[in-house]
Amino acid sequence: LQRADILDSSPEEPFENIVRLVKAILGVPIVAVSRVDSDRQWFKASLGLGYGETPRSMSFCSVAIQDSAPLIVPDATADSRFRDNPLVTSDPHIRSYAGIPLKLEGAFQVGSLCAIDRVPREFTAGEIAVLENFASLVVQEIELRNLAHRDTLTGAMSRRAFHEAVEREVSRCGRYTHESCLIVFDIDRFKRINDT
Repeated sequence: LQRADILDSSPEEPFENIVRLVKAILGVPIVAVSRVDSDRQWFKASLGLGYGETPRSMSFCSVAIQDSAPLIVPDATADSRFRDNPLVTSDPHIRSYAGIPLKLEGAFQVGSLCAIDRVPREFTAGEIAVLENFASLVVQEIELRNLAHRDTLTGAMSRRAFHEAVEREVSRCGRYTHESCLIVFDIDRFKRINDT
């Protein structure tokens, strides 16, 4: 997640489009593109949820990323892993879940594309295939951003990536009321360094 540099980033149209399409095609009330870090699940895009993150301990997606196969839960109230989960026993009252792990280059599974219903449901093989195809698009979008945010030779951040990272960190410091410090190095004649 740190390398992908996507946590706490602003909403982006490609991810929003994907969740809208999944919602329409699968006919579910809730769809999300999640990222799972050490202590929380954060949503890059979602529909049907009234919040942008949950604790990792409550996250279905943290279970989904433990395997490369889709996580399909037809009835969460009958599944010992989830039946006492606050997301099942209270709002949003998850009953069925289909999550496809998002596997980045290097075999890291960082989150999932998930379709959630408030009623028990058997997801068909065709619906799971649709979800897998959209999950591939999510991964491609993330990896395109990685290419655009880093210089391939030096690994240094692009100007845009740097500004986005600064905005995220300032926002995070404000959210958790932490102090922050920024150190900037300006390298003269970088072209000569880059050429050698």
